[in-house]
Amino acid sequence: MNTATTTPASGPHLAVFGRFEILLAERRLKVDGQPVALGSRAFDLLAALVTRRDRVVPKEELIALVWPGLVVEDNNLQVQVSALRKVLGAAAIATVPGRGYQFTLAAAQATTARAAAGPGAARASHLLVADDNKVNRLLLCRSLELMGHEVASADNGRGALDMLRSERFDLLLLDLDMPEVDGFDLLVQRAGDAALQQVPVIVTSSLEGVAQVARCIELGADDYLHKPVNPVLLKARVDSSLERKHLRDRQHQLVARLAPGLSDGVLAAGQRMQATLLSARLHEVDTLAASRPAPETLELLGHWATLMLDAIEGQGGQVQQLAGDGITAMFGAPWAAAQAALEMQSLLELFNAQGSPSGPARLAMGIGIATSEVIAGYAVTPRRTAFVCVGAAVRRAAALQAGATRPGEVLMDAPTHAALAGRIATVEPSGHTAAGPAYALRRL
Repeated sequence: MNTATTTPASGPHLAVFGRFEILLAERRLKVDGQPVALGSRAFDLLAALVTRRDRVVPKEELIALVWPGLVVEDNNLQVQVSALRKVLGAAAIATVPGRGYQFTLAAAQATTARAAAGPGAARASHLLVADDNKVNRLLLCRSLELMGHEVASADNGRGALDMLRSERFDLLLLDLDMPEVDGFDLLVQRAGDAALQQVPVIVTSSLEGVAQVARCIELGADDYLHKPVNPVLLKARVDSSLERKHLRDRQHQLVARLAPGLSDGVLAAGQRMQATLLSARLHEVDTLAASRPAPETLELLGHWATLMLDAIEGQGGQVQQLAGDGITAMFGAPWAAAQAALEMQSLLELFNAQGSPSGPARLAMGIGIATSEVIAGYAVTPRRTAFVCVGAAVRRAAALQAGATRPGEVLMDAPTHAALAGRIATVEPSGHTAAGPAYALRRL
């Protein structure tokens, strides 16, 4: 039997189960010391099962942890479980009929990260409470700590500002009536400091009246809770604010990968950069739609899109366009796009194996990948802002996708092929596509 051990030098965020190392804080999995690519949902599921391996975890609980705030079918969960079993082995995750799933690789006494599994607000975050009332401050800090967060506190606005400027926080819970610098003054100073604006603020105050709430919102506060704070409402508002904060952080990280050294403002204005485009489209969707009820067709397409987006985002891709049967995404490196493409096809195979109410729905998909210099940024209109990317890679990826007519086929252009030499095996197919020479992609 494999037993789990914890490596002291690495801290409590590393769990070892025989050949498998799970780095929860870094969201990485290693097998025999080598990193293995997992989609973000698959890793969230793995973390949820590992941190709760002393019991059977119900399907409903896992879905709430892995897809917080979303309505998804059991089929999505089954696909992710199958993906994990493909990496860890069939015995790693036991199915308990009528109850749920349990991680079975390690002995129960092994330890892992204290952080809860799941994206967004379910992660342990660093919070700051600013309140001059000692009792209120202690109670609020205690409530937030019980949610799994690390919490610091300040008894006045000046101290809170000093802490915000010297430490990194994910959220500030702010009282208005405080000595030295009150909550309104803090919000004013925050509005003039770009760094402080990155920290969301929930105002907690006993001040009544719509005017007070409106003023806080005008000064940039994200939310307002009246004292005494309802604990259920507090958790909901904190989770919501943190989810938005973590989403913005992921977007900033993506910008940094796609355009190192550039700020979001530069990218918003448009910037030339080297990028890899991935274009994916399902085959014969009209035939599929004609063979089953319309609601089921839409449900299938929704499941497909959910899985494909998970694979793309798990490799740091930025979705440029999402249609009913097609997706276009941009990556900062050819390797990331290739990994995403292989994972997309793998997830589709697992999805097809699960079947559907109207019988097997054998979805097939072609993928094209191309690399070139592009112009990327945000196109802004009075009604809408959208991330856009234009350049030769966009057109070549679409042409390669159109030429990928065999089920599971992934075609790439010559620049992508050259960048992946030695890392992934490629085979040059007979003939050319409209994009020029094409290379089929497969794992080494």
